[in-house]
Amino acid sequence: MRAVGRVYRHWHQRLRMQVWFPHVPLAMALVLAGGIAILPTIRQYAAQYLHLHLGLLLSAIHPLSGRIPALILTGVPTVAVGALQLLIGIGLLGRSRIAWLSAIGITIAQLVLTIRLSLPVIVDDTTIYLAALLGALLLARNNFSRSSLAAGTLFAVASILVLMLYGVVGTFLLGAGFTPPITNLPGAFYFVIVTMSTVGYGDILPKTNEARLFVVSLILLGLTVFATAITAVIGPVVQSRINNTLGTRRKKMARVDHFIIAGDGALARNTVRELRRRGEPVLVIIEEADSGFGDAEIVIGDPTELDVLRGAGGEKARAILALSDDDSENAFVVLAARELSAKVRKVAAVSSRKNLERVRRVGPDMVVAPPVFGGEALAMVLTEEKIDGDWLMNRFLDLGTPDGPG
Repeated sequence: MRAVGRVYRHWHQRLRMQVWFPHVPLAMALVLAGGIAILPTIRQYAAQYLHLHLGLLLSAIHPLSGRIPALILTGVPTVAVGALQLLIGIGLLGRSRIAWLSAIGITIAQLVLTIRLSLPVIVDDTTIYLAALLGALLLARNNFSRSSLAAGTLFAVASILVLMLYGVVGTFLLGAGFTPPITNLPGAFYFVIVTMSTVGYGDILPKTNEARLFVVSLILLGLTVFATAITAVIGPVVQSRINNTLGTRRKKMARVDHFIIAGDGALARNTVRELRRRGEPVLVIIEEADSGFGDAEIVIGDPTELDVLRGAGGEKARAILALSDDDSENAFVVLAARELSAKVRKVAAVSSRKNLERVRRVGPDMVVAPPVFGGEALAMVLTEEKIDGDWLMNRFLDLGTPDGPG
């Protein structure tokens, strides 16, 4: 597994995957799913109605004509899902958390519609694709962590407008399937509001299977959209309040001339403690929340990604220290730091002698190798060799001094 991890990190850095993976492929996959939902309806509509005279076409789509219930049944729900997927795909490009939640909900809705409209259930290519997309979205949950009240509100409003359009148009076109029949847009709008608000006066009821199925899809999509909309608007506010209440010890510092520590091992923790004891500003980048760094500011993310280092103020830092227990990860942190800024000082820890030269090749300003040179110093003491303090310190910090104590 370690070999696989090293190969993955190598190609991850070489292909600059931190810039586009996995949010760009998932956004494209979701847009493709939207195309899968929309295009069959367009083809069906074209095949059935584009050959008609315009006047006949207008009369054919009248809700009381009874000529297109099958088209509406298969078209309106899937087209609405497809439109929402195209909108959500744009949000995924920005690694938005609310877009990811919406993508999960809308993919489940499309999967349910695909299975329901093809009863008896047939596991076709579309079903497999949607199931794989849902699985990929769930696996990538940690890559969508950005939240913004303004962006979330805009996304929520746009989703609700698309849903309302879907509900009003679908209800109007299926108007003959309700009791009493819905013959105008105000009536359709009224029914959609009553249904989606769960008031349910019972004055208008679906009487055909087509109308009932449409109402079910409207309820399912409404629950999905409103749940994600509430999360988008309320979530950042609640999270901010919780952070202000529980995180008073970690006030955000001015991210200028500070130390950035990447890693959560013993060396990283001890370095953070000693720097903080000296009153130095320290920011720690780790992939999971950890309370073992005292009052140092914590950033959750992958320190090998440029966006994470840039968000941590890497360009204005005094030094970036890659102090993970994984030598390969430390090397990739140094590479990312070099790409971010040539001026910032870069320090890398090495725990294995065989990786020492490899880490040196990525160009850190300093290599710290306590396990490597600690063993050498211990051997010198045990064999009663003369120890030159300056040489030993330079070897410990790998500052490029000669290979002997002189």
